[in-house]
Amino acid sequence: MEEVNFLVLATQYMFWVGFVGMAAGTLFFLVERGSLSPEYRSTATVAALVTFVAAVHYFFMKDAVGTSGLISEIEGFPTEIRYIDWLITTPLLLIKFPLLLGLKGKIGNMLLVKLLTADVVMIVSGYVGETSINASGGFTQLGLWSFVIGTLAWFYIIFLLYTSVTKAANERPKPIKRALLNMRLFILIGWAIYPIGYAVTLVSSGVEVQLIRELIYNFADLINKVGFGLIAFFAVKTMSILAKKGQ
Repeated sequence: MEEVNFLVLATQYMFWVGFVGMAAGTLFFLVERGSLSPEYRSTATVAALVTFVAAVHYFFMKDAVGTSGLISEIEGFPTEIRYIDWLITTPLLLIKFPLLLGLKGKIGNMLLVKLLTADVVMIVSGYVGETSINASGGFTQLGLWSFVIGTLAWFYIIFLLYTSVTKAANERPKPIKRALLNMRLFILIGWAIYPIGYAVTLVSSGVEVQLIRELIYNFADLINKVGFGLIAFFAVKTMSILAKKGQ
């Protein structure tokens, strides 16, 4: 009789934690949206959109590796659903930078176009590479080159955040500036978990390796989506309180 595998069980639970965490984040941002000044409510709206989209996808992914903790029940991994989620949510995360900066017109539009273009390249190349790796059960040349392209796109996003965004952030009020600088760290450190998960399956194969990848992705998603939104929310919450005191 097959024994329950701890790694399978942990992955199952983490999918559920991801779903519940995203749903709770959505409820928080929607409920607290009304406590913000009108000019800052869009920040909470975008944060809620990110976690709502993720919650929907996690609801469908939560049974991806079965429900009993047995390796034999695993029929596949939710690669397509996960990348659809990222294709929607990661641009929404990046939109928060020009949103908090208050950049409008040509400058704001150009920054947004650059960020979103690099993001789409990163996600699409990641999907192409990971499906290639999954299909072959291990390393592929396509998987390697896709990893390189996706990583370069991520580096370009970081470059923009540490040049254009940092320069503009220095001209914003202290709570907004602090939030923007902390949000950069989510992209620099938090997003680094994704290429690590990709690299795990690029250099090795097997069901347990893929389970580790899913655990890495689930943990990263929860931190990067809910945590990122909370940083932005509390910045505009502070600005809203200050605005009320100044009336």
